[in-house]
Amino acid sequence: MPWSYSSLQSWETCPRRHHLTKIAKVIKEPQTEATMHGNEVHKALEVSVRDATPLPEKYKQYIPIVEVVRKSPGVKHTESKFGLTRNFTPTDFWAKDVWCRGVLDLRIVGVDSVTVLDWKTGRPKPDADQLKLFAAAAFVLHPRVSTVKTGYAWLAYNKLDTETFHRGDEVGIWQEFLPRIQKMDESILRNDHPPKPSGLCRSWCPVPKRMCEFSGKE
Repeated sequence: MPWSYSSLQSWETCPRRHHLTKIAKVIKEPQTEATMHGNEVHKALEVSVRDATPLPEKYKQYIPIVEVVRKSPGVKHTESKFGLTRNFTPTDFWAKDVWCRGVLDLRIVGVDSVTVLDWKTGRPKPDADQLKLFAAAAFVLHPRVSTVKTGYAWLAYNKLDTETFHRGDEVGIWQEFLPRIQKMDESILRNDHPPKPSGLCRSWCPVPKRMCEFSGKE
């Protein structure tokens, strides 16, 4: 089964919830105001950068970061989907041999380097793992580059967290991810989806109590 960073994160948070919402799909994840706002902001930034058009008035506070992006040297790709095979070669997002897939909010391709940015509309909460996966994917997609700079653009806080990776880091990144992916795959193949209780269970999980004893949802 193809995986993405979000699916791996979802499974590691709670295998039971992941199975019911993402695989069996018998429970629907509710759309929150934060999710809808995030999707709208992402779309506005995508269109503005891609088509060199002004941002909507209500998002004018993000104009400075859009201007920085526009002035950055390199070819710009917005909301670009990628797919990788098990042999770490590029493939189509929906290809039959896809193993890992994802979407890069912004990718700027230079002569010997690539910059990958992820727009964030929530509170700053750096996640080094996602930046590592961005870098590893970029090295596969662009075999001639030697450096990948990744970052989170925390839009509401006018803050940018970045991390730079070099070609020699690629193997180590995959070695970190592979055991985690294998653990998830084995769990899914065994049809073993144990709950993983946390402080989110009672108030935030959409799984009803009849499907999980830790849920607070009737």
